[in-house]
Amino acid sequence: MNNNITINNVELASELAHLEILRYFNPFEIYVDMDNGDTTYTDEMQETFNDLYDMYLEIIESTQVK
Repeated sequence: MNNNITINNVELASELAHLEILRYFNPFEIYVDMDNGDTTYTDEMQETFNDLYDMYLEIIESTQVK
């Protein structure tokens, strides 16, 4: 019987990075509204997200069953 679970590494790392940003930063200071109506992270928060994403992805990939 195989009890392994398939996890989307990219999605999980993204979600964890985003949740950490929401936990430690003021939600009113992490987003910027673009001229086309889109809402994105500020440049500073995008860099923070990228760093967190890289960290989480490395952890997730290092713990996978081979």
